[in-house]
Parts: sequence; structure tokens; C-alpha cells
Amino acid sequence: MVTYNTLLDGVFSAGLMREVVRLIDEMKERGFVFNAVMYNILVSGYAKMSNTKESIRLYCEMVCKGFIPTTTAYNTLIHQFSLLGKMSQARELMNEMQVRGRSPNASTYDILISGWCNLSNQAELEKRLKRSYQAEAMKLWNEMTDKGLVPGTSTISSICRTLARSGKKAAALRLKEQYYGRGHVTISPSSEE
Repeated sequence: MVTYNTLLDGVFSAGLMREVVRLIDEMKERGFVFNAVMYNILVSGYAKMSNTKESIRLYCEMVCKGFIPTTTAYNTLIHQFSLLGKMSQARELMNEMQVRGRSPNASTYDILISGWCNLSNQAELEKRLKRSYQAEAMKLWNEMTDKGLVPGTSTISSICRTLARSGKKAAALRLKEQYYGRGHVTISPSSEE
């Protein structure tokens, strides 16, 4: 089983989907029963290959069989939902992982905060929705920092840009200075606008 786990992990990393399917079929023919490690590899692998439907199907199968996904598997799924702009589902997965005894890590929060910020920065959104999405990003930011988790550089930039775009430049600058010190990062509402 360890050999198959290693092979599948490598084949997913190389992006060779036909080989993934071949290996899974071979394992089934030989009577292998998937364990928690295998499911985590499959859930994460399919999500990284942007096959969210199969990743969710395997996640549901895994949970139904009593296995608990790793934080990494949850983060990969949360990231997929974030990329699709399905932030409520992403947040729901984070809540579910906590119920199942998995603690969100800095990456979990980074993914969610960046996702909410990206959603709030869409030009065509009405102000009420933008404020709601920004509030969700800030709520997660506060939750993250209250837990002593350190945000990634891209998350700090994302939250600062979001604050600046919403007219809260002073708050963005305070946050930037808190994490970067003076003069290291330029905050502007957007280089695209």
C-alpha cells in the first residue's frame, strides 16, 4: 500500500491523470482497500488537478467510511472552493474540519482571507456585498491573529489592498507597518484601476 501511495502522490504531482486512473484501477483489481492516507492523497490530488467534483466525491466517500481528512486535504479543498468564488462553502469546510478535530492552520486562514478579499474586489459588486465580504475577511483575520497564527505575505498584501480600496488607507498602512515595518511595501487601492 505504501508503494501505491507514493506512486499516486508522484503521479498527481506530475499531472498524469491517465496514470492516476490506471493505478487506482490496478489497486481495485488487486483487492486493495483505500485507507485514510490513500484518501487524503486522492482528495488533495484531484483538487490540485482542478477536478473539484471528483475530489468532493472522494471526500464524501472518505468521511462516510469514518476517515478524517488531514488539514492539508481540507486546505486543498478549501482552496478549490476559493478559486471558484464559493467562499461560503469554503468557510463551511473549515467549520467542518474543526468539528472533526482538525485545527485550521495559517494556510487555512490565508486561503480564506485571500478568497474573501478577492471576492470583495470585484468591480461589479454592489457596495453592500463588498462590505460584507470585507467584513468576513477581517473576521477571519482577527480570528487568525487571536490564535497567534502568522499570516503569509500575500495575505497581508491582500488584506491591505482590500482595506485601501474600501477607503481605509490608514488602517491598511497601520497593518502594513505592523507586519513589514516602515517603507517596505507600497499600499495602493489597485494597480489595475
